Amino acid sequence: MPKEKFKEWPLIDAFGICRLSILPVYAAPTFDSALVSQLLFGECYQVVALTPDRKWFKIHQEDSHILGWITSESLKEIPAADYARFSTSDYQVVNSPFAAIEYLGTNLYLLPGSRLHFSEIELFNWKDHVGFTGSVRSHIVKASREELIDIALKFLNTPFQSGGRGIFGMDHTWFFPLIFAIGGYAIAMDKIPGAKVDPESILPGDLLLLKGFDGQVQSVSIYLGADEVLWMQNKVMVSDSYEWERIVTNNFAQEAVCEAKSILE
Repeated sequence: MPKEKFKEWPLIDAFGICRLSILPVYAAPTFDSALVSQLLFGECYQVVALTPDRKWFKIHQEDSHILGWITSESLKEIPAADYARFSTSDYQVVNSPFAAIEYLGTNLYLLPGSRLHFSEIELFNWKDHVGFTGSVRSHIVKASREELIDIALKFLNTPFQSGGRGIFGMDHTWFFPLIFAIGGYAIAMDKIPGAKVDPESILPGDLLLLKGFDGQVQSVSIYLGADEVLWMQNKVMVSDSYEWERIVTNNFAQEAVCEAKSILE
C-alpha cells in the first residue's frame, strides 16, 4: 500500500488550550495514524499548521515537547496574550488520582497533571468560587523528595499504552516527565538533566538509568529507598533494584551500566 500523503499549511500566532479531560495527539491528520501522546486539561499549545480542509491542526506543546495533530472539534483557541500569561504564571496542578471541576455547568473529571490556571496568591480563594474536588499543588513550588515519591506511587499499576499520558494508560516516554512536571520540575527522556551522583550515595527521589555500552538508555527508575525502585515495563511497578537491573539486562540481552542522577533541589 503506498504511503498516504497529505498537505499542511503553516500557521503562526495561533494558540490553544486543552479543555477536555484528555486529548489525543496523532502522528498524522488521520484517526488511523499512531498516537503520539495526549494533552491534559489546562495544557496550552501553539498551533503551527493545518490541513487545507481545516479539519486537522498541528500543535506543539512547549513544556512536554509534544508535536502532532488534533481534530478541529477539539481545538480551543485562546488569544496570544492569554497563552503568554498562562505559560509564565503560576498555576495549580492536579496531584490526586482523580479530580473534578465544574465546567460549563457540569462536572469534568481531571487526571493527574491537569492544570488549573489559578495562583495561590489570588485575591480570593478560588476553591470557594469554582466547584472543585480533589487535590492540587502550586506548580511554582518544587516538590520535596517525599512529595515526589508520593506523586509517583499514585501511578502504581498504570498499564502501558503506546502514546498514553494518563493514569489509565502510559507510555514510557511520558511517564517520568509527567511525574516530575507535577512536582514542578522539567525533564525530557531524551536529555535528562541533573547532576550525576555515586550510586552508593543515591537518595530517594533520584533517578537510576541503565545504559548499554552504546550509551543508549535501556530503562529508567526512581529510587524509593531500601533498595527499591519504581519503574515501568508492561505497567508501573515497584521492584528490588537488583531485580529491575536483572530484568532489563535480560530483555536487552546485554550488560548495562547503572548511572544515577539527582534532579531535585
